[in-house]
Amino acid sequence: MKKRDQRQKRRKRKLKPRFVERGESIVIDFYPQGKSLSRRPSEDYNPQAVVVTVDSFQFFDIFLIVGLKLSIKDSLLLNTKNRNILRVNQIRYSQLSNSALEVLPSIINQIVNTFETRYVSFLNQAHPLTTQMHQLQLLPGIGQKRMWAIIEARKKAPFTSFTDFTRRTGISEPTSLFSSRILTELESSPKYFLFTKKIQSYD
Repeated sequence: MKKRDQRQKRRKRKLKPRFVERGESIVIDFYPQGKSLSRRPSEDYNPQAVVVTVDSFQFFDIFLIVGLKLSIKDSLLLNTKNRNILRVNQIRYSQLSNSALEVLPSIINQIVNTFETRYVSFLNQAHPLTTQMHQLQLLPGIGQKRMWAIIEARKKAPFTSFTDFTRRTGISEPTSLFSSRILTELESSPKYFLFTKKIQSYD
């Protein structure tokens, strides 16, 4: 028992908080006994969660206190006041497991719908990137004709919701417009990033 307590203390000393404020995130993968396959049944291990942030769709591997249980799609606040979190490591999209990749599209849809006003604001404020390219044209399915329809509609009055946007432009399923673009930014390295951030270096 004494040796087990000593191991617990060593792990806790090693897993010191070292991260900046990341805000709200959503769990996309969870490992109750951590990710390592080398386990002794009698020992407790720090669980790990993989999360995506709701503001910029960045991915983090989270080391948690022993015994904490989370479920896919749970919300997790990433800040230094959250005593359930021991360490946070940023990871890339390419490092996600198959199970995380499977659930990610539905979670992105959930985030877009939950923070609808953020994306409606984009529709109202999107601007030209160059003389030949507009931010709106980076959304899948938005060519010049639809772009001008959006611009003319918002000149009359700003869009107030996705429903209002669809009613006034005839463009259905605005959630999928944003979700598809977000996935494109995560899966590849496009020239322009609208809703995600390119990883420059690991924390």
